[in-house]
Amino acid sequence: MTETSVRSSRPLDEAWVGGVCAGLAAQLGVPAVALRALFVVAGAFRLVGVALYLALWLTMPRWRPDANAPGLAAADRAGLRSTEQPRRLADAGLALALGLLGVGLLWLIQRQDWGLPSSTLIAGGLAALGLAAVWWVTDHFPARNRRLPMREWLGTLLRQWTHILIAGLGLVFVGAAVALVILQVAADEPTRIALVVALSVLAFVLAVAPAWLRVRRELAQARNDRLVADARADMAAHLHDSVLQTLALIQQAAEDPKQVSALARGQERELRSYLYGEQLDEASFGEALTEACADVEQRFGVEVDVVRVGDANVRLGAGQDALVAAAREAMVNAAKHAGVDRLDVYAEIAGGQVSVYVRDRGAGFDPAAIPTDRHGVRDSITERVQRAGGKVIIRSAPGEGTEIRLEMPL
Repeated sequence: MTETSVRSSRPLDEAWVGGVCAGLAAQLGVPAVALRALFVVAGAFRLVGVALYLALWLTMPRWRPDANAPGLAAADRAGLRSTEQPRRLADAGLALALGLLGVGLLWLIQRQDWGLPSSTLIAGGLAALGLAAVWWVTDHFPARNRRLPMREWLGTLLRQWTHILIAGLGLVFVGAAVALVILQVAADEPTRIALVVALSVLAFVLAVAPAWLRVRRELAQARNDRLVADARADMAAHLHDSVLQTLALIQQAAEDPKQVSALARGQERELRSYLYGEQLDEASFGEALTEACADVEQRFGVEVDVVRVGDANVRLGAGQDALVAAAREAMVNAAKHAGVDRLDVYAEIAGGQVSVYVRDRGAGFDPAAIPTDRHGVRDSITERVQRAGGKVIIRSAPGEGTEIRLEMPL
């Protein structure tokens, strides 16, 4: 676990029980054995340490490794790197010593009548042991892979029979603790029934609380991971549209220093604008689209005929930049690969959506035969518009030209 973690978390590969002491030790910079001894001593006195440990177990999330860089993540998926961490087993002698210390202190405190009544102590111990067993299974039970069919997932579930057995025993201990508490209470029948219901609900809530928190945390982390992935995809698409395209033009014009210098200065201005605040945010949709068409004309020497219908001079909101950037990439692809001197761009706002058509009468291509290493159409056009809530329709065939239709709801 990294030392720079802001929030304490529980590293399960260093855990003796729930990983609370290992997580606190890493956060506070103290030996884990000192914290374990402290919890043992506090637990012997009226189960205070046990209650505190369970509370921290419930509130501290499991440790999650930091996301790798894209290259390392790809190597992990390809099996080129080993991502398994060796599990550290507790020192048996040290664990035995701490256990004997706890038992001795508990005996001494109970002997001196400083502790809890025996029945309460037994009920509390059973409840703590049962909850610890259920929560341990929750920590170590694999989450369901939604991509697996239900039958395969059930097979995986059955292979974890030891976890199911431990969880079942834990529930039995919790139920025994509830029954013991009820037997100690002297009350009339309605009060006893109400107590049974209340304690049963409380026991159920405590048993399933870690699973519920785990699901919530995993969903939140999945949303964060998706945001990071979308940000990386947007950055990659923008670099493909601007920097990589400019580098290709610089290679073609390597013998013309003036043109190379002009391309480099233009790319520098565009990149600074992207990194520190895009100018498209202040432009209307029609102006932004016209500017993109003019840029393609200047860079690639093709004529771009733009027709706008409807109120195309309004600001479209968050999806405008994605729509304009995707339209620009469609024009760039046509200018580079279609083999034509003219492109037609048609934009309209009607029926609650904005539509942009980019057409050429050039070479065309088979959309189903695009190589997987070609990112222009997939990343810079299709996925970019889909992330913004729109859709892309591509009509093309070899020798019949290409039409790319971009749609975005208002």
